[in-house]
Amino acid sequence: MFSFLFRQNKGITYNSKKVKKWQTEHQKLGEYATAIIAAYEARQMKKAHKLLSKLKDLALEHLMDEDETFFKLMRNAKEEDEQVVTHIKEFRNSFRDVKIVLFDFLVKYTSPNAKLDRVFKDTLDQILQALVARIEFEEKNLYALINK
Repeated sequence: MFSFLFRQNKGITYNSKKVKKWQTEHQKLGEYATAIIAAYEARQMKKAHKLLSKLKDLALEHLMDEDETFFKLMRNAKEEDEQVVTHIKEFRNSFRDVKIVLFDFLVKYTSPNAKLDRVFKDTLDQILQALVARIEFEEKNLYALINK
């Protein structure tokens, strides 16, 4: 079962190393978010902007890596891998809107002239709530299937 996860495709081996990397990135994204909130509350807006840029870069890299990996996993899936493919499709479809909101937010607020005001903070809080729930779902459901 899940035999395609251990094959190499263009130099990528699908195993627990990839999942570990993503989990580490999730943790780092959380650290950035916590630091952004702390900088905002301390009225250190330059620091908050710098951290937002780091968060944006890591989030973009992380999501691109997941998308590429999931695409390859689905492309190489066999009939017995149907459960993994179903979870990948569900994950990608349900996360599409959150991704758009996240990147619209990051593009807007990483602009050097963006004002980090109460609307920024309220929107950030809402996005972080959605991301925390998303990450928990992802790690408990999807990552558990491919962490072999």
